[in-house]
Amino acid sequence: MTAPDTPPPRFELALAELERILRELEDGTTTLDDALAKYERGVALVRTCYSQLDSAEQRIRLLAGVTDGKPDLKSFEHTATVEKVKKRGNGPPAQSDPY
Repeated sequence: MTAPDTPPPRFELALAELERILRELEDGTTTLDDALAKYERGVALVRTCYSQLDSAEQRIRLLAGVTDGKPDLKSFEHTATVEKVKKRGNGPPAQSDPY
């Protein structure tokens, strides 16, 4: 077991340990006390993984600008390059060879 002041393991490490515990429980060679201890550790790891996934989802929502499951939409103001050149009065933009 980890001490209360020990930070939780990284998601990948927690998942790997959870998979190992699952294999050990499935092989049927553990004692009842050992199986209960492993099950208890597995539950703690599942909670850790869910917490980290929830935290990652919240960070993604913040970065993506999503609130209440819906994207925060903002109007996109765009002026074509041709319009910008017309406003400046410099004539049409130089044409480049596409090939």
